[in-house]
Amino acid sequence: MPVKKSKLVQEIAKERINLLFNLAKEEYAADPVLSRRYIRIMREISRHYLVKLPREVRNGFCKKCNSVLLQGISASTRLVSSGKYAATRCLVCGLQKHVHY
Repeated sequence: MPVKKSKLVQEIAKERINLLFNLAKEEYAADPVLSRRYIRIMREISRHYLVKLPREVRNGFCKKCNSVLLQGISASTRLVSSGKYAATRCLVCGLQKHVHY
């Protein structure tokens, strides 16, 4: 079995992903550049070790500029009138992301 796919390696990668995401959320107010760096590292770990990001992590950052999406600070969310999804807009780069509910 390849090392990247072993259960232990993937569990460690998931722990690091969660740790980096929490650090990025905490650090955003003080230093947005460092927060974006944490997100970039988190995404690299996910790609390298073939680990899917959890839903709350996947929907918690902007895929274009790597900013953490914090409501009222770096993101705004509105419900679409058809009632099928929520549109979250990154206030840093303007990218819109649709999340079905």
